[in-house]
Amino acid sequence: MPEEEKVQAPKKYRLVVRSAEEAVRLIREKLGDQARVTSVRQVGGEGLKRFISSPKLEVIAEVGTVVESDQQDSTENQSSDLEENAQGKIPKLNDSPSPSIESNEMAKTDTEVDDLGEDVVKLLSRSGFDFSLLTKLKSWAEWQEICEAPLADALKGITKGLADRMSNRPDASLSNSVALLGSPGVGKTTTLCKLLAHEVFINKKVPNVLKIENGVPNPDDALRIFCEVIGVTLYREVDHCPSPSDNSPLFVDVPGLSISNPEEWENAGKLLDQKNISSRILVLNGAYDSPILLRSMTLANYAKASHLAVTHFDELSNSTKLWPLLLDSNLLPFCICNGQNVTGDVSRGVLNQLIARTFPQELYSRGLYSFQKA
Repeated sequence: MPEEEKVQAPKKYRLVVRSAEEAVRLIREKLGDQARVTSVRQVGGEGLKRFISSPKLEVIAEVGTVVESDQQDSTENQSSDLEENAQGKIPKLNDSPSPSIESNEMAKTDTEVDDLGEDVVKLLSRSGFDFSLLTKLKSWAEWQEICEAPLADALKGITKGLADRMSNRPDASLSNSVALLGSPGVGKTTTLCKLLAHEVFINKKVPNVLKIENGVPNPDDALRIFCEVIGVTLYREVDHCPSPSDNSPLFVDVPGLSISNPEEWENAGKLLDQKNISSRILVLNGAYDSPILLRSMTLANYAKASHLAVTHFDELSNSTKLWPLLLDSNLLPFCICNGQNVTGDVSRGVLNQLIARTFPQELYSRGLYSFQKA
């Protein structure tokens, strides 16, 4: 055998793969059976990638060295070790990187991690962002800048983008005549009680309540008792109800409307037109699935709803499903309601409530920690 072959310097190749099985396959396909594995190391992503990507293996392989018989035995043993790894027997990996020359061909294979923009999408998807909201984010002019930022700055950029688009809405103040609309069971009466308590105890006003039926039974037992306790008059007949004023606003309780009957919503809207009720709050149960919420918001157009109140907000693990609905709707977010306490737990800070529950707390903690350390 020629002497020059024995001293020929080996060529080193670096492979980043998802598993030992993939390493064995690529080495045999790309480098051949004579390739020798010199290093196996577990590696993770950088920046956002480390939170959403599974650990990968960095394999350093050599090709070109002519070995004697005892070296061949060593090569066969290392090849055997790698195949054992392919069966799931991964040994403890060395943390120190091995020097290598990365092959351009290997660097371009599909074993590398996707681009950073896709990493951000995966991160948000795991946080609860649905397809429609992710599509909106990717259409932002600042999206590429967000993708290239560290985790803390990326979260801040997304938060700021959502906040800016929500804060461009007109003022969500109510007139002195307000109707509450919604399907049965969304918490409409509880929301009304919360608003009445706020008017009486915080704003020091004397509101009146009109409970209408519009062809649908609308019992008033619980609401009547609550009104008696806080000193609010409940009316059942429109003709006997006094006209609203700034010091004595009128709240109208509309019976629950079916999400399968647009005619009910349209009739309710016509009745409210006749009574000159200008502010109309659609009450949504935030714990409902997105298709039901979207259906209710679509039907609310028949009743000419102007504002939005979200109940059962405390039952949500995150609020991301609400963003597409709010960003696409012409309804003005009025309040967020938590719990069944009829005398409180209502917040006008809708934007702050949404942002506080947009990302998992653990993700925010990691991002803010790394931002503080930067």
